[in-house]
Amino acid sequence: MSNVLRRIEIPIVLTIICTLLQVIPYYIDIPVINDTANTVNLWVLLIVAWATFIGPLSLMQVHGKAVQKRGKGWYFSIVVIVCTVVMSIAGLPIKEIGLGTTNAVYNWLFTYGQTPLSGTMYGIIAFFITSAAYRAFRAKNIEATIVLVAGLAMVMYNAPIFTASWPGFRTIGQWIYDIPNMATNRAVTIGAALGAIALAVRTLMGIERGYLRGGGD
Repeated sequence: MSNVLRRIEIPIVLTIICTLLQVIPYYIDIPVINDTANTVNLWVLLIVAWATFIGPLSLMQVHGKAVQKRGKGWYFSIVVIVCTVVMSIAGLPIKEIGLGTTNAVYNWLFTYGQTPLSGTMYGIIAFFITSAAYRAFRAKNIEATIVLVAGLAMVMYNAPIFTASWPGFRTIGQWIYDIPNMATNRAVTIGAALGAIALAVRTLMGIERGYLRGGGD
């Protein structure tokens, strides 16, 4: 019996059935299939809700090992573990005992802990983005020169000091945003849609098995 349950055809069949349950209601109005699709959607929501516990558990596991091994900066892992436990407990939706998102401890940690740290992280990322843009915008050839000119035009379009000094920056930036940028976005969207369709067909035919046992047979 265990060998039968381990057969790779079973998850492939389940994937095909669940996929068809989501696709068929868009084209054919069959009450039984619609009700079944709605039930499956509720199952997905429940699975996603339970999957939120994987994040804290994985975090605790990684930092717990760091504390055990006393590696470099292991004391920071203790801070992460303590804050994770406190915020997880304080944010539990149990209003009868004063827990939840309105809890004073939860709000304090969110306002004076997570918010400043998030702002700091984004501030640091801004320097990395600036450095990457500097390296990417070197005019080594015609294509790089076009990217450089377009990037500078968009920077001037979004900087009030430039648009106030010369309104033409706004016109040029808006043209780049509406014409070349929109055309590129549409091309990327169409390409992604075709790729998704091809992947879906391969999955439904059982050819694509990357989500099963690392792609093995």
